[in-house]
Amino acid sequence: MIGELGQLLVSTRFSSIYRKGDRAIKVTSTGSVVKPHDPTTELALLRRLQEPGNPFIIELLSFDTKQGDVILQFPYIELNLYQYLLEQYQKRCWNPYLLDGDKSTQGSQRINKLPLQQAVGFFQQLAKALQYIHSKGIIHRDVKLQNVLVDVNSGSTVPRLVIIDFGIAYHPEVSEETPNNKITDVSTSIYKAPELLFSVKNYTGAVDVWALLVVVSQFFQTSSASEKFVPAFVDDGSEELEEGSDIRLISSIFHSLGIPTLQQWPEVRDHGSPAFEGMFGASGDGRYLVNQSQTDQREKCLHLFPRLQEVSEPSKTHLVDCLLRMMPFESSKRTTAGEIVTLLHECNGQI
Repeated sequence: MIGELGQLLVSTRFSSIYRKGDRAIKVTSTGSVVKPHDPTTELALLRRLQEPGNPFIIELLSFDTKQGDVILQFPYIELNLYQYLLEQYQKRCWNPYLLDGDKSTQGSQRINKLPLQQAVGFFQQLAKALQYIHSKGIIHRDVKLQNVLVDVNSGSTVPRLVIIDFGIAYHPEVSEETPNNKITDVSTSIYKAPELLFSVKNYTGAVDVWALLVVVSQFFQTSSASEKFVPAFVDDGSEELEEGSDIRLISSIFHSLGIPTLQQWPEVRDHGSPAFEGMFGASGDGRYLVNQSQTDQREKCLHLFPRLQEVSEPSKTHLVDCLLRMMPFESSKRTTAGEIVTLLHECNGQI
């Protein structure tokens, strides 16, 4: 059967991806399932997402179950969003007239050249994808650059994005987990929502909205010191270490947005780990973004998403407002994907 599948592109602990002509073929063994990874659930959710379908969700062309394997066929799209963004970070030319005349320092910086129209368009597309996913009662649980494909042949100035990999996605009627006891070992590195980091098991689609916030922050950074790293507004140490650290990610999130009081984070207080209060106390640090004035909130957002400074008004204000609504730690206070779509509609043609 392997010879029939085509060229092996990637093989992981759970699945293998092949290319055969204009199709990508994903093969996952049901015998090596480690929850929440489940190819049977993935197939069931993908089938739900084809009705009536959404241009920003991967199309399931065909499926089969054979000899203990689940075999899924999709259109082949070469680039993922991580690879695409790396291409947008271009090496700065050395300028001897700059005050920093160190050629090695200047040469190491890579400048983000992603067109702003694409950055905003990508934000809109991903929000529409999540709006559709959540409307089907599904939580993706692994939104990240690597799980978004870029269709550069879409015929538009803004390439079409396509969300893939529903291997750990959740639906209350399909998944074996109960709504109030979901697995928290989901999501990847910097994209983990704060409630996941403190073991809240009754989380919602808001974890995908937080992951989208991190993805969008990667569109609006100005530079990177590495040719293999796309920076975000938070950091888990994965640029320096082989694997990132949840503790470092928590520290980075709190450094950027401040620490709330325990009363301001009832889902952690009532349903999460006591580690939050044990490590950070119950009184907060007085810096929590939600408590700041509108002016201070706006300035903080522009600092964390620096390329927003390049966006013209009124789109800049609409984008800042949208991003600030995605930042609360208490997930019930976080805006929804549908609300993001509505807010971003105001940005059309005004970048």
